This record gives sequence, structure tokens and C-alpha cells, in this order.
Amino acid sequence: MKVHFLGIGGSGASAAAAIAQAQGFEITGCDLEPHNEFTTHFKKSQLSKGHDSKHLDCNLEGYSVDILAVTPAIFSLDPDNPELVEAKKKNIPVLTWQQFVGEYLTKDKFVIAVAGTHGKTTTTAMIGQLLEDANLDPTVLLGAINPKWGTNYRLSEQTTSDRNYFVIEADEFNDNFLAITPDISVVTNIEMDHPEYFKNLEAVKSSFQKFLLQTKGTIIANLSDPVVKQTSNVQTRSVHSIIDYSKYLIDFSLQIPGEFNKWNASAAYQVGLILRLNPQIIQKSLSNYTGVGRRFEYIGKFKGAEIYSDFGHHPTEIKVTMEAARQKFPNQRIILIYQPHMFSRTKALFNDFVQVFKNLPLDKTFVMDIYPSREMDTGLITSKQLVKAINKESVIYIGNTNQTLDKLKPEIKDGDIVFFMSAGDTDYLAKKLTSSLN
Repeated sequence: MKVHFLGIGGSGASAAAAIAQAQGFEITGCDLEPHNEFTTHFKKSQLSKGHDSKHLDCNLEGYSVDILAVTPAIFSLDPDNPELVEAKKKNIPVLTWQQFVGEYLTKDKFVIAVAGTHGKTTTTAMIGQLLEDANLDPTVLLGAINPKWGTNYRLSEQTTSDRNYFVIEADEFNDNFLAITPDISVVTNIEMDHPEYFKNLEAVKSSFQKFLLQTKGTIIANLSDPVVKQTSNVQTRSVHSIIDYSKYLIDFSLQIPGEFNKWNASAAYQVGLILRLNPQIIQKSLSNYTGVGRRFEYIGKFKGAEIYSDFGHHPTEIKVTMEAARQKFPNQRIILIYQPHMFSRTKALFNDFVQVFKNLPLDKTFVMDIYPSREMDTGLITSKQLVKAINKESVIYIGNTNQTLDKLKPEIKDGDIVFFMSAGDTDYLAKKLTSSLN
């Protein structure tokens, strides 16, 4: 079967496409910018820039595309997309890439799915590495580059086994994780997020409840989180076993900073125990874990300052990451360049952002313009409004992406710790800054 991925440049879709290709599917894909760090393993001939109905053209044997796998946002943002229209005209099945993964890639696999508002990428990567170190040879689908693998996925070499393990990061946006039927589910925490899709926290909880009810085996959850505990109560009517990993926090050191990562590792540890792995192997694997891309990631140096990149874009993520940075660098000047992600999130969580930035243990914070992602600017919210509401001398509006580095460079001093943080394009700025002296 040939599968065409509309939005193949995304961190998750690209991993799904690579795993599908390894499983024997013929893959093509397109995106506005298809050539990036996530798509380097595809041939250039497989990728097309932009969207065109010709991507679904037929060949001598009939229609060359059997399935159109799309990024879910396409339905609300671009319902008249020429490829969607063409697929409907030619009766080509249209699935979100998450639905494609659930229907085709995880079939007959032992699925371990990690969900949560925060920490799911790191926890997924920890579990993937743990199974790899235990010689269980898992397939892993991540939303970030794992430096150990050099990709945002891992391919299993097994073709037949009693348990072909598939570890996947399960995203709640658009109810995407409902396409998966896990054998083991992990839930790290639940907070209000994705206001462009969920009306309120109750809607988020309802989505997580449906996800948990699809679990075939064990649920590993942080029941010290009151929202997770409340959401998990639905399981008392089922036969599923629930393990509260908050009762079994690890007591050994990790290479990655932050108290929150001890919680992530504790969840991964419980997965290892369920799979009856040797506790010494579990501890050694987690102790050696060094992180994934854009999660407290060291990028390089500029004028003697150390530059880091982080994916944080929710108030809680900003708070715990910057507290971890202060703990790691207690006596150094820390500068944060933050780019709010999406207008709807900035507006819905405005007061939370204000309170977090008022209390961050930093020396200086620069706030960039809002990164629109899949949204249009309605003019209802701006970064200038956020900075004004924070009303703190050390929190400064810095402008758009093109202006940021020129304004920032004079501010950086030898010995500084500089964090670029967002789910937008600050990672590009961090890498551009560190390469500017080469």
C-alpha cells in the first residue's frame, strides 16, 4: 500500500511515516517546508513542497495513493485543501496520521502509550531506551529527536515475537490518542491545554477517561495529581489494575536535571517492573538516560555564554524548567527568551502565564511575538499585553523572530546561561546564535 502523508514535516507524522516505510508501506509526503531535521531519512524524491492535488495522481495500475494520512489540524484550518478535495473525489480513504498508526502500525503489537499534559516525550523516550537496554527491541514513536538514535523514532529488528513492543507518545489534542488501544497506559499529569480544541478542563478530563477505558492491561498514573486521580476513578468500574507511581519515586540520581524528571523516571521504572525486568537493568538504563532534543537541550556557546533550547510552552512547563535551571546554575546569570505558542493558549492561560513570569527565578526574560502555529491572528491578544500585565522590570518585550537575535546579542555576557523556550521557532534561533561565531 502507498500512503501519502499530508504534513510529513511534523515531529510525529514524520516518525509515523518512517516506521510505516520500515514495515513495508510505500511512502510519499508533503508539507509547506518538508525538508527539516525530522525528514532527513527520506529521499528527496519522496517529499514535495506545498499541497497539490497532483500528489494523488494515478499511475498505470490505478490510483497510486491508497491512504491519505493527514495532520489533524488540516480539517479545521484548511478544509478545502486540494489534496483533501482530490482524495474525496477519488474515494481515497483519509485518516489522521494517528488513526493510521492505530489501525495499521500498532496492529498485533504490545502497545505502551504515554499520555499527559507534560512529560510524555521524556517518559516515552525513557521507556523506549529501557526496553532497548533490556534487549526487548522496541519500536518507538517520539515527538522529538533522541540523540542516541539520531531520529524521532526507533525501529524494531524483530519480525516475529511473542511480544513486539511498540512505545508511543500519546497526544490528547484532537482526541488523537483515542486511535490507540494500549496494553499499558501511562498518565503523567492532566492540566487545561489546547484551548483551540478543548472548551474547558472537563473536556480534557473526559478525553483522558476515554483513553484510559481503552487500556487493555495496566494503567500507571500519577495519582498525587488530583485531576489524574479524579479522571482515573472511572477505572474502579473496570478490571484494569492501576499503579500509583507517585508512591514509588526513584531514589537514585539522573543525568538530566529537574525534580519533574525523577517523576518521569519513576513512571518508566514501574513499566519495567510490569514487564518483569531486572531492577538493576532498569536503574542502570534510567541513570544513563541523557535526554531528547529540545528538552533542556544544550546547543552550544556564544561569547562564553551557554545556550540551551527547550520545548516548554505551558505555564507549568516554564515554571518547573526554569526552577530546574536555577537549581543547576545557582550562581550564574540566567536569561530566558520566551516565545508564546498560539493565540488561543496565550489568551486562555493568560493569568497563569502572568503569575509564573512574575515569580520566575531569572535575571532577565525577553518575550517574543506569539508564534501562530495553526492559528490566525485575531488581534485579541499580543505579547506586549502579556509583558505589560507581568509588570516586572526584568521582563521585556523583544519583538518578532527577525528582530530577536540582533537585539539579544548585546545583552549576552560571558558566563551567562541563556534559554530559548517555545514550541515555535526559538530552537532555530538558538542554533543560529551558536553557529554565528563559527
